[in-house]
Amino acid sequence: MNSIKALFVGVFALVFGCVQAQSFRPVANPEKVLADLRKTSHATTSIQAWFTEEKHLAVLKEPEKSSGVFYYQQKDKMRWEQRTPSKYIILINGDKLRVQEGNKEKNVGQAGRMAAQVKELMIGLVNGDFQQNKGFSSTVLEDSDDYQIVLTPVNRRLKNIYSKIAMNFSKTSLRLKELSFFEKGGDKSIMKFQQEKFNQPISENLFKDL
Repeated sequence: MNSIKALFVGVFALVFGCVQAQSFRPVANPEKVLADLRKTSHATTSIQAWFTEEKHLAVLKEPEKSSGVFYYQQKDKMRWEQRTPSKYIILINGDKLRVQEGNKEKNVGQAGRMAAQVKELMIGLVNGDFQQNKGFSSTVLEDSDDYQIVLTPVNRRLKNIYSKIAMNFSKTSLRLKELSFFEKGGDKSIMKFQQEKFNQPISENLFKDL
């Protein structure tokens, strides 16, 4: 089960490691880095990208692997479509959130407030609004190639799920390269993005139809 799906398993149930940062060090001016990232995200009207994910479970020797395609349209439309090894779609369009597993749509309406928090977190990780999310404190680090933003949950419900979330951004493009979820129980998921296309038209139907 991948980390995005794990968010929604928590919603359905109504229960809503350590970052590999030994080579990273605190930046001298974190506010400038955050401002630059915010400027880039606000200038990004759309994103299309392929993603791969490795889910590392304490009970398994080898990670579970999945892949798919990701779409984002400024400011509140997102489609996360896992294609292998099984079909799983998360669709966000404004205040609407829909989830499909296989060929069956899940009912997320009953989750109410928790579903809204999940939607806010997911969109915020993409459009830069994570900087205003009061559910997390942030630390800004760097190495020779990347900036790393480490989000530590302060919200009680999020603290019950995650120890931290780490985002790696390229220093040259200020684009998100890697997104990692570190769960409280020790499991972790690492997502990497490839073949990105920015500010190109995306069919509106992708945000309407599962």
